[in-house]
Amino acid sequence: MKFSKLGALALATVMAAVSAPFATAQAQEDVIIMLGGPSSDPFWGAVQQGFDQATKDYGVKTQWTAPADFNDIVPVYTKMFEAAIARKPAAIAVGNFFPEPTEPLIKQAAAEGIPVIIINSGGFKYQELGAIGFIGEDSYQMGYQGGKVAVGKGVKNGLCINQIAANPVLEQRCQGYIDAVTEAGGKAKMVILASEDIGNSQKVQAAVSAMLMQDQTIDGIVTLGVAVGVDALESVKQVRATGRAVDLGTMDLGNAVLEAVAAGEMSFASDQQPFLQGYYGVMIPLMYNKYKMAPSGVISVGPYMVTQENAAAVLEVNKTIPGSRGAN
Repeated sequence: MKFSKLGALALATVMAAVSAPFATAQAQEDVIIMLGGPSSDPFWGAVQQGFDQATKDYGVKTQWTAPADFNDIVPVYTKMFEAAIARKPAAIAVGNFFPEPTEPLIKQAAAEGIPVIIINSGGFKYQELGAIGFIGEDSYQMGYQGGKVAVGKGVKNGLCINQIAANPVLEQRCQGYIDAVTEAGGKAKMVILASEDIGNSQKVQAAVSAMLMQDQTIDGIVTLGVAVGVDALESVKQVRATGRAVDLGTMDLGNAVLEAVAAGEMSFASDQQPFLQGYYGVMIPLMYNKYKMAPSGVISVGPYMVTQENAAAVLEVNKTIPGSRGAN
């Protein structure tokens, strides 16, 4: 079939009209910006590795942006998000860690025609916020499944150590752990560790040791991050040396955590597969901008439970492809 120039022009006009409802605002910068967590937190190394790999695989322009540490984390992260929106990029990947300041900004970005993909946490109502999707964990199940493992190890009195009190996602993790222990007839509670102490091993170890000394019946601890988990292990080892049994589990992976789980020093690591969060955080907005396609629901990448049974295999992957299964 042959088209005249006039017919071709008419067809192009029709196609443009059909596709118009799906168009987004013209981006001022052809870049996908990902707002990650503090670079001082080893968890985010795996997220960034996935982000970098997707950038390489798809040959797109991206920018990784993250605060240096947890000091004044809420206002710092909020300002970073505001600056990203002002650039009118091709897309933004952002964690909804602090809903009160972050959710209005997600809505603002969406209203301005910037595709937003929520990563890591706080995205189960992504459609309500105007985002194109959510890639992350089921926070409650991250804690609940870990609590089930802890109960299987005999935990009757557990502590969930929360290192960022302003993050409701971490509270959900703790609640899951608490529910699993209490459903089995035990008890558990959440305790707060000052966020500014993260990264200071001596302060973390001293705090965990104090918690264990204050209540001699505590026989289980879960931490919500790699750095705190590794530091807590040192305190737990000291208590175990006295003959007292204390179970320890953590959220997220790293070589030190995987080695501890493989050796039986930690009972579990509840993984949310951060590499996939970083990778999909580039791939999905790219596919959305190019093809107007996006997943129709939440992409849940956690929990993936690592115990002594499978820790060695996961560790081997992490050593073969460093950082892919958790930061070193």
